[in-house]
Amino acid sequence: MSPEMKKQLKEIIGFILAFGVLEVGVCAVLSGTLSFSFLRCLAGAAAGCAVGALSMVMLAFSIEKSVAKGEKGAQASMGGGYMLRLAVIAVYVFAVIKLPGIFNIWAALIPLLFPRLAVMAINLKNNKKQGGGDK
Repeated sequence: MSPEMKKQLKEIIGFILAFGVLEVGVCAVLSGTLSFSFLRCLAGAAAGCAVGALSMVMLAFSIEKSVAKGEKGAQASMGGGYMLRLAVIAVYVFAVIKLPGIFNIWAALIPLLFPRLAVMAINLKNNKKQGGGDK
């Protein structure tokens, strides 16, 4: 994997973990006022962040592999990588729904949005560094 890809992947995973810590903090506050288990919330957040990070790692490997294959091979490679990531997420969602005694469902599913939020946060940060974007 290229050094630039590793750098971007570390930044995205860092944001995913930061959002996960924020989610756990919200769970801690809400578990005191609402009747749900903080440990199930913690398990869900940890598992969701792990799956989100795994999805980004899989995407990075898929991109690196497809770039090496050229234009025609890249499209097929990216499609296969997408289907594999989608299958991993589908198995995770199924497991979370079937194991409500271990995971808080909402706490486990919300982190699946964190990779997209991480990319948006990184883009916002980079735009601010470059002087604010369009003028």
